Amino acid sequence: MAQPRSFAATYGGRSQSFRHIMKHSFVYCKIALCCRITLLLHYIKMRKQFKRAFIEITNICNLSCGFCVSPLRQKSFMKPKTFETIAAQVKLFTSLISLHVLGEPFMHPQLPEILSICSRQKLDVNLVTNGTLIDKFGPDIFKEKCIKQISFSLHSFEALPEKERPEKLNRLMKFAKTKPSDIIISFRLRGTTESYFIKEISDYILSAFPGKVLTKYKDGLKLQDKVYLNFEVFFKWPGQGGLREKKGCLGLQHHFAVLCSGEIVPCCLDYDGKLSIGNINTAPLADILGSPSALSLKDSIAAKTPIPKFCETCGFIAPGSAKQI
Repeated sequence: MAQPRSFAATYGGRSQSFRHIMKHSFVYCKIALCCRITLLLHYIKMRKQFKRAFIEITNICNLSCGFCVSPLRQKSFMKPKTFETIAAQVKLFTSLISLHVLGEPFMHPQLPEILSICSRQKLDVNLVTNGTLIDKFGPDIFKEKCIKQISFSLHSFEALPEKERPEKLNRLMKFAKTKPSDIIISFRLRGTTESYFIKEISDYILSAFPGKVLTKYKDGLKLQDKVYLNFEVFFKWPGQGGLREKKGCLGLQHHFAVLCSGEIVPCCLDYDGKLSIGNINTAPLADILGSPSALSLKDSIAAKTPIPKFCETCGFIAPGSAKQI
């Protein structure tokens, strides 16, 4: 007669299997949790505090446009070594920079080196230029991976002799058609549709893209893939009588700027550093942006507290706005 099996003999193997499954399930859950935490930290790291920053590599320009302002600051070029130090700090707060406040970036004799630094630092660059010096450094400069967009401020052509405009425009049209495929081109025109100059330039650009189906895009037209013609209105710089009721601005929320002297200012319209919150050459950027004075100014610019007098005289109009001062 067969003897009855003990509980241990009957269930011991199953119990060991259960413990084995539970052990591995716990390890799996731990790994999954670690992965989720890693992804969350990566997401937080990727979400930069600012949408963009302006780094002024020079306040020197080759044109003298009626629209622009003349700074009281000393004319200078930012040294590449200084730029690299600044860029390493700026990239902790944003992944997109523009290389201007005032000045023409192509006037900087070491622009290729500066763009190379941006590529190494994995910063995206929007080059804003008047376009008259586009061939200064040759075509290889546009192979830098950092260059995502080139914005040509064509209202600056009004400062050129009229007979020189067609040649300069033709060169830019050719550039737009032969550029690296991943670069966005924006031809920017500020003014009113009644302006003879605006009509002249816009007609020239449109004629350069015959047979294209023009598509309305935000505040302008899409001429071809990644090539746009954008229309904007003139605005009054701070101090030029642009006093108007304001509901706040995005300075120190959406963006900030670094002047070529190292001064940190709330936006690209503070061209003389009137609202400077510190100098990056003497203090870390993180300390400057996190200082009580910076946080107080941020609230003031956002109209949470009375707006600074300097900002009250600013007549900037965001792209896409139909208003004009």
